[in-house]
Amino acid sequence: MSLWRRLFRRSRPLRVDDYGELAGATLRDEQLVELTGEIEALESIVDPIAGGRFVVLEYGAWPQSTTPGIDGASPTASSAFQLTCHQATDFVLVKGGKRLLIRVDRGRDVGELHGELIDRYGLSLRAEAHGIRGGDRVRVLGAIERLAAVGSPMRGDPYLAVIAAQRIWPLVADV
Repeated sequence: MSLWRRLFRRSRPLRVDDYGELAGATLRDEQLVELTGEIEALESIVDPIAGGRFVVLEYGAWPQSTTPGIDGASPTASSAFQLTCHQATDFVLVKGGKRLLIRVDRGRDVGELHGELIDRYGLSLRAEAHGIRGGDRVRVLGAIERLAAVGSPMRGDPYLAVIAAQRIWPLVADV
């Protein structure tokens, strides 16, 4: 197989609409796939600002500017310094009764970071968090880590596949 063919194949993920296609398919490890489904939480992360429970949490904080006027804004509305981070937990993606384990980059402990920033900047810290909860519908782009072994029903894996997520985004409900 030529180098160009290998590079082109990796750049285009295989879109999987029915998880049953993964069972017995001729897919290889590390193949990129794009999946949709509903999240079933294995564990949750507590939002340090509002207290909600999430599976994936994106956090952003903006302390008061120490150089008013330099960045063209007032000290309370400056975005000269912005800190962002994420935290996530592994979860199960469910569709049509079939289940896939999605493994994620766990990121940094958002609660700990928020506490450190509050101690340092006090009430002048502006912060917000957005997340994805259990039960939300999402699209996942990831690489196949392993497929379920085909064999005896007594030795079946609990998941059809294990996917290493590279990107996760929520799907907006049709209105």
